[in-house]
Amino acid sequence: MEVQINTTITFENLLESKSRVTQHIGGTRSGKTYAILQFLIVQALQTQQAITIVRRTIPSLKRTVIKDFTDILKGIGIFSEDNFNISDRTYRLGESIIQFINSDDPEKLRGLKSDILFVDEASELDEESYFQLRIRTSGKIILAYNPTISPQHWLRTMVDCDRFVTTYKDNTYLPTDMIKAIEELEIKNPKYWKIYGQGEFAANDKAIFEFELVNGINGEFMAFGIDFGFSQDPTALVAIYKNDNELYLEELLYEKGLVTSDIVDKLRRLQIDKSHEIFCDSADPRLIEEIYRSGFNSKPVVKGPDSIRFGIGVMKNYKIKVLRTSQNLINEMYAYQYITDKYGYVTDKPEGGLDHAIDAARYACMMKLSVKAQSKGRYQISIR
Repeated sequence: MEVQINTTITFENLLESKSRVTQHIGGTRSGKTYAILQFLIVQALQTQQAITIVRRTIPSLKRTVIKDFTDILKGIGIFSEDNFNISDRTYRLGESIIQFINSDDPEKLRGLKSDILFVDEASELDEESYFQLRIRTSGKIILAYNPTISPQHWLRTMVDCDRFVTTYKDNTYLPTDMIKAIEELEIKNPKYWKIYGQGEFAANDKAIFEFELVNGINGEFMAFGIDFGFSQDPTALVAIYKNDNELYLEELLYEKGLVTSDIVDKLRRLQIDKSHEIFCDSADPRLIEEIYRSGFNSKPVVKGPDSIRFGIGVMKNYKIKVLRTSQNLINEMYAYQYITDKYGYVTDKPEGGLDHAIDAARYACMMKLSVKAQSKGRYQISIR
């Protein structure tokens, strides 16, 4: 079969690299994921292969790589509905099998065997999950991600790999209006321009939190915090442990598209003790009540005036330690920063957006560690 495709430099980088592992670090709209999928299709057509394509969740698989994969096949006229097993998320291409896997189910990762592995948005993957995938892959490993990860991220410290950086300028098929929007970042948001326009890592000198990465927990369980999301934002669940002046934070859930029954199912699978307090985003009282009626000790967080800065202040009274497996929380802690005003001065107001797991942690800390919370049940009386 002879197939003609129009692709980008990422395709050439994959052909020319002699390294088993390649990292493709791209700014927004660099076309890296699309070109990688084109490369995988060519490999599947040339030689019998078992190819695994990974993203963190099933919804993200469907929205991104599965859609792009089928679009490419349709574009070159070789897509067949009969070859696509939707329930198993596998596609037969010639003699090859391409399987689409979500990494948030650890058991699935342990049963995989691949000739080629592609992890899209690899920064969503924790190091243990990557290890499980790597030892079950006999050939090439392709990792793609945006340069928004912290300096402590396992992808940044990896050795024995080729790294390729691409930007929107490497995607010659990008519409003019999209190019204009990206280039406007140079004036509107220099940090975002460096990351998304130039594809470079940017140090965060406005970070709100200082924290340390740890391999284990040395503290007593305190509470859970949960921040609800749905289509645009993830639902995030964080466990908090305390040891004197140290706080240990562990990310347990970080996923979009969850309804109440999904959240309850996740809590059950995590085997959360039904007596343990779960402090919830108070914006949705019905959801809190539904979780409570399912047998969990869910409670609304009490938000007073300026509660965000108050909660940050409570957390900053402690030395914060984050488990290395808490990848999304690490990314948030690194990126969470104070707003810069129009004159270029850093304010004391936090910048919202990428703070879902942080909000979850903040809820639990506000309700358990504030002076008012720790004084609850204590009374002082004067006897004359």
